[in-house]
Amino acid sequence: MATSERLLINIAKDFGVSEDKLLAECLLEYLKSKKRDCMAEKLEILSRYDVPSARELEEAIVEGKVAEHPSWEDRIVIENLEEKLKRLDKEIGHIESLSGT
Repeated sequence: MATSERLLINIAKDFGVSEDKLLAECLLEYLKSKKRDCMAEKLEILSRYDVPSARELEEAIVEGKVAEHPSWEDRIVIENLEEKLKRLDKEIGHIESLSGT
């Protein structure tokens, strides 16, 4: 039996929860942590340009209110973060629907 599997079994037993519930809760917390990280990175980038959204960053770039470099690269990073956030939300919702949390 793998060490991680033994650990899961022991912790579930110690806290009186099923292994499935413990695993679901662990996954939820992990995914929520990753979501917070993505949101914080996105907010940091947007605050750098003093704009509330990716769309407004793009408008500021097009209008010449901010320098094209590195703002276009940051816009791409934001797009990637937004896609990652969608995937995280989907997985979080999936786990919540399965586990009833």
